Amino acid sequence: MGASLNGQVLSASQPIPLEPDQTFMDALQFDPAKVEGRLQSPKHNNSCAGLLFELGVLRSASAQSLLTASSSDLSASMQSLGKLLDSAQQLSLSTPSLPENLPGWADKIKSRSMTSMGVGLQGYGIYSGIMGTAEALKKGDMVDAGINLGGIGTEVSSLFLERGLESVGRNMMLNGGKVFAGFSATSAGKFLARGAGLLASVLTLPFDIYTAIKAFNDAASATGKQAQDHYFNAGLSLTSAGLSIVLGVAALAGFSAAGPVGIAAAAVLILGSRIYSAARQVDDIDDYITLSIHERWRSGWFAFTGQALDQDILDRFLIAKTDTSYGERLKKTARGWLDNELKDSVEAVVLGSYLVELQPVKHWKLQWDAAAGESPYTDAKEPEIKETDDSFDASEGISHIPGAITGSPGENKGLLWQLGGGNDTVVGVKNRPNYFSFTTGKKVLTGGEKNDQFTFQITNDSVEASGQAGSRLLGGDGNDALVLLGNVSRDNPHPGFDIDLQGGKLSRRDSPDSVPVTLDSIENVETLAWATNHVTGTSQANRIVLHGTHDVADAGDGDDEITIKGFNSQVNGGAGTDRYFIADETGATTLIEDGKHASVIEMDWAFERIQSWHIDGTSLVLVALRGIDGELPETTLTIRGVYRQIDDKRHLLNDKLVFNTQDKYSLKPDLPQHLDGHDTLTVKAIILSIGEPKKSAQLLIVSEYPLSRELESSYFIYRNLPSTVLDVQHESDSSFSTLYLDYDSQQIEAVEADYTVSSTRNGRFDYLHYKDVNMTLRFTDQKCLTLKNMARNRPTPGSNVAGSLIASGLVLTHRFLLVMRDGTSFRVQPPLHSYFDDHRQPGRKTVQTRQSLVERVGHYLMTQPASHSAMVLKPQAQRVNIDAAVQAGVYVLEGQAATYDIYPTVDTILRLSTSAAIANAIGTSTWNIHTQHLSKPISREHIRLSDAQLWIGRILILLPNDEATDAPMETVRVFTSAGHRYDIQQEFALVYLAEINAHAYSSVEAVQLHIRLHHQGNHPMADLVFIRHLQLRTDNSKSVYYDSVAQDWTLEGDWSRKLHNDDICIAQPAVTEIAVDH
Repeated sequence: MGASLNGQVLSASQPIPLEPDQTFMDALQFDPAKVEGRLQSPKHNNSCAGLLFELGVLRSASAQSLLTASSSDLSASMQSLGKLLDSAQQLSLSTPSLPENLPGWADKIKSRSMTSMGVGLQGYGIYSGIMGTAEALKKGDMVDAGINLGGIGTEVSSLFLERGLESVGRNMMLNGGKVFAGFSATSAGKFLARGAGLLASVLTLPFDIYTAIKAFNDAASATGKQAQDHYFNAGLSLTSAGLSIVLGVAALAGFSAAGPVGIAAAAVLILGSRIYSAARQVDDIDDYITLSIHERWRSGWFAFTGQALDQDILDRFLIAKTDTSYGERLKKTARGWLDNELKDSVEAVVLGSYLVELQPVKHWKLQWDAAAGESPYTDAKEPEIKETDDSFDASEGISHIPGAITGSPGENKGLLWQLGGGNDTVVGVKNRPNYFSFTTGKKVLTGGEKNDQFTFQITNDSVEASGQAGSRLLGGDGNDALVLLGNVSRDNPHPGFDIDLQGGKLSRRDSPDSVPVTLDSIENVETLAWATNHVTGTSQANRIVLHGTHDVADAGDGDDEITIKGFNSQVNGGAGTDRYFIADETGATTLIEDGKHASVIEMDWAFERIQSWHIDGTSLVLVALRGIDGELPETTLTIRGVYRQIDDKRHLLNDKLVFNTQDKYSLKPDLPQHLDGHDTLTVKAIILSIGEPKKSAQLLIVSEYPLSRELESSYFIYRNLPSTVLDVQHESDSSFSTLYLDYDSQQIEAVEADYTVSSTRNGRFDYLHYKDVNMTLRFTDQKCLTLKNMARNRPTPGSNVAGSLIASGLVLTHRFLLVMRDGTSFRVQPPLHSYFDDHRQPGRKTVQTRQSLVERVGHYLMTQPASHSAMVLKPQAQRVNIDAAVQAGVYVLEGQAATYDIYPTVDTILRLSTSAAIANAIGTSTWNIHTQHLSKPISREHIRLSDAQLWIGRILILLPNDEATDAPMETVRVFTSAGHRYDIQQEFALVYLAEINAHAYSSVEAVQLHIRLHHQGNHPMADLVFIRHLQLRTDNSKSVYYDSVAQDWTLEGDWSRKLHNDDICIAQPAVTEIAVDH
């Protein structure tokens, strides 16, 4: 199969390890051409495909692809196989972990079973695709391969979501000419450039020469009158340059003619410029309207002498110029659409006709002399665009349509009709999508065989009987949509529309008796925002988008898609499998479903914003937070008719509701079949699939960290580790950090702030100034978290805070959020302090400021710290040494049902696990945690078990959560500094003595005293505690145990025999001792 290792081809003579490690798996690759030949062999097809899947699953997600060639070198079938193997490589066969601090409404047990089922189905889907592709390759049937690949699309797409964001920057360089031009425009440049004498010539000359050269260059690249203007400017500049030289020479020679020469030259330049300007102005007018010879001479003279042109000429010119410029702007906009936003969906744009008319207006003056009878305004005329009637028939194409602007052709591209107002009759292209955009006036618009869209630009007088009577929108074949858009707001209310897709009518809700717009074969609709609309769907599938306020929709039968973006909407989905998309900030949304078919509800808010599920009457109500701290009124989602009330009992009618969150959690409410009474009851929900986790938090272990400069950052702080200082070294009002603290909120013992304040007398006032502001949280285990430089003196002028005291107060240098283990969250505010006390006793101050932690509403999820890639251990006994280094993340050790001896260093954080497949098939691993090598002694009191956290002094062992997996628990044993062994029984939260090292004591009586102290302290012990290095005086072949039940010594194999202290002794220590496994 063309196997290679790190790019080197493997041969049969090369040695291969019997137990390949993870490095070997990740470095192994195959030649796709040879793999394809192998798959086409009937003898090896199935085994080869199965091997590829197995290797894909075993590889690390970050390793390169299993097949070596690039996608361009592979056949289509092998490209598909390569994608499937990449999917298998990303697949994690471990059950995805649920968040540890789930809200109370989540059913943990049922959620665990459902999420593990989802992983299994995904793995099976990928495997089926690989095997199906291999079978199709063997048969040469690529249609069959396509079917197999399509069948697993759901599984693969649920694993990956690729989002690409690309930004392109352009650096602009300014050349030297722009520097000259910029300086010449300044007051200093103008003064020096046109000053008297030789200095004026020296400075003016380079400017004039540069301007001339630039004008000639511009003229070379321009055409028509623009080129003419450039040549004229160049001529003037050259003339000015020549005069500068003449005047400079005259000044040097002291000639008295320099003055007259300069005056004459200036007159020539001014006169030439005025003549050219007048001619150019008349020529501009003549570009838009036709002037007679008399009008040309008259207008030229008026322009030369500075008089106003004849009003008739100005009116004609204004109309013509507006017509031209407006038309060019429409064409430029259409061309921009075709080349950019709409290039993939629109092939051509047709513009509606229009007419330009002048309307009288009043231009109001800022000042006028009313006493002298002066009018406060002047009468003027301004152009107004009036859209006129259009009639187009493009059923056979647009080649004969005047004014059509075409873009690049495309098989599935449509035609955009920009009709505007007027009474328009349009038949769209038959075999292309038609996108009609229009405003007022009577419309008869006919779509084609594809999916057409009718976009109605709404104004307050739209769909009045006088303007819209007789309008008809005919969708024809395809899935056609009506979109209502308009500039409507709370300050500019609109009564809204009745849109009846079933009855084919569109009318204003405040004009029920007016003639409606006829809708024919239109299946989809988007309502008008900031209006109250009523929608009636058809018996077929409809797509309904609600933008209004208090919109009401009756979707009817069919598998409908309803998007709710407006406020306080109500939707009756009717029969069929309906899908809802509910945007954020929608207030109180109400849905009505009959429960006969499944309904999927997509919510545009995150999982942790959901606060509760409850049954109110016969309705299911979901409550979610609003606002960054949950401070705004809650969002509610009500599903009516979930239960039916019969007498004093409620019976479940609708158990087919699935809710999906913004962060990809899939939830199903766990609804009882029957409920008694009428009381409101809280219910739980089942997590069907786990969503996208938040970005892992940075692990904080050492004492002091500089805070990240990133706009958003997060940190995780374990309890029982050394105190931590977070130093704000980069001040920013827009950046914030989330601190995940491994404490409950009640474990915050105190919050205090320390700062330096100075009081300075200036005149009659005392000014307070603050610096070096820190805040410290102290927990019940006496560990502290300090936010160093978390606030500073506000950089604004102070205000009078009391009497003669002036202060600016404190402002945060960085924003902090605290998330606690119990789901409570706080926003950190500046410390509270007394200006009076600070004035009376300035200097270094410390104050209690618990009020600076402002509790946020709701329950918030803990984000676990980042983890290093898992180290997969061998399937046989192995020693693992953890080096002393600052951890950037949690070390992850994955065993394979063997015994492992772990030698960690202080402040190590380890996660231990065995893959679910191996644990269920063979069993879990055994982990011996050794502490004899540590400098600080570890004894029984240093070993603590809290949930899935095993603390050994300042070493943290993270065990699998017993609620997150069905596999048996890991076997974990801790050896103290004295060599005693304590076994961890995670399911019962016990740490019990299992083995004693007799060499740690001077006598048998000392061993016995140690055991007695265990009994007195009620510390758990095994029924039979093995006493290593304790033996019979007469026979050292049998081991001695302590029977904790009978509280006596006993002998291995002769358990009924009771021993006395005189019968046993401590064996002599060997030169070197190796811990044995019992």
